[in-house]
Amino acid sequence: MRKKIGVLFRKTRKTSYTFERLQGCKRCRTYHVLWETHCDQCGREYQPIRKLSATVTRRYVQTRFLLLGLFVCLAVLCAQTLVQLLTACGVGLVLFALFFLIQRKYGDFEKNAQFVSFLTQEQAAIKQALVHHLEDVGADVKAGRIKEAYEKTREIGHFIQSDTIKIRKIMFLNHFILRKDMELELDTLIPSTFDKDFIEYLREVVKVQPSLVKKSVLDYVKRYKSYILLQENGEQLIGQVAGAALRMKPYAEQYQDLIIEFIDYLPRDRLLRLAKLARTHRHDGWERLYEAAKQRIDTHYSFDPEFAGIL
Repeated sequence: MRKKIGVLFRKTRKTSYTFERLQGCKRCRTYHVLWETHCDQCGREYQPIRKLSATVTRRYVQTRFLLLGLFVCLAVLCAQTLVQLLTACGVGLVLFALFFLIQRKYGDFEKNAQFVSFLTQEQAAIKQALVHHLEDVGADVKAGRIKEAYEKTREIGHFIQSDTIKIRKIMFLNHFILRKDMELELDTLIPSTFDKDFIEYLREVVKVQPSLVKKSVLDYVKRYKSYILLQENGEQLIGQVAGAALRMKPYAEQYQDLIIEFIDYLPRDRLLRLAKLARTHRHDGWERLYEAAKQRIDTHYSFDPEFAGIL
């Protein structure tokens, strides 16, 4: 059995959008998704990618402004009479005013449109940055720095959501002692096929943070139930996952068959939770759950005062 180690993970940044994790060097045009603040090539401070794009947009606006100014200056220089001069100046002022109003009204739209274009243009450089980070992860693994390897892979995983990245993170996490106070992930690690390492990780997570068990996890367990049963203590694991589903009434309703099938392996507190829910919703399509819970309680908890009179 692998000896697990206790660690304290670096806090990950909370962002509304994935692109907000990207930072870039204005001089080198290189990108970064980790936690360093300065470019390792030139030493300049990294800037958020949105700020880099805004700089490009501002340059486009300034160029258009200068071209407009040049056009007005040419019109003024070409004027041969006072009327033509006044007309050129007047038209110039109107054009500048219109330009200002249009920028004020549609400037944000232009920034967003330009940002999408900017991301498209910079895809190759961003991919190269991610490849560079993956090379760093490989170096960390060789040096035995598993914690650092996981933290870097976790950040890369926001941009690359392949099975390879998921399984790497799972293998790293299985080196650690998991705790309730840790910032753990589960939904984002579900592989597209059955994976023993994921099942090992799920077994530990459901003990310390059952709240991470959501619909996607329940669907995975249901889909690969026959494979999980072949693992050591597979029944207990499915029972714990089914018990975690009882946190939410919709999950309990949707996964009734799984709960009933593994009701003998539900932890005591989860069975108590099921009994209370079944009593409340007995006539709302919970008849099978009610009968299964009642039979389990009558067989194994008939003398337990906490279960007395519930069903």
